Amino acid sequence: MAPRKVIVKELTVNNPINQVFDFFSNVKNMEIGGAIKSVTKGEGDWWQFDHTVAGKGKMRVTPVSDFGILDHEFVGAGLEWKVYVRVVPNEEGSTTTWTFMRPDGLTDEQFQEQLKGFDLEINNWKKYLEEN
Repeated sequence: MAPRKVIVKELTVNNPINQVFDFFSNVKNMEIGGAIKSVTKGEGDWWQFDHTVAGKGKMRVTPVSDFGILDHEFVGAGLEWKVYVRVVPNEEGSTTTWTFMRPDGLTDEQFQEQLKGFDLEINNWKKYLEEN
């Protein structure tokens, strides 16, 4: 099987790695991005929410703080996404990257279209992190 299309998004802020890791470890903070609303704890490790594009969805985060890993699974609109998230030190600040792999059920073009709004979420998180 050939490798899937990948899109990488990035956020660099003046906040230290531990502060950014803790921020993104709390799924409720995803609401600040603007695409996810009404986050509630679901069964097991899952969080449920309303997503502006996918409708009802759920997410499970797998944090490994020693390595800055915040990988998560996102399920919504009949799609299952695996997202590989890393928070790394960057001088006195930090850089967070999200590596998205195209889920089954989307063409490469649909995949790109689905992630267009993520840049707005990143900008909202950046503003919040740098002001608080």
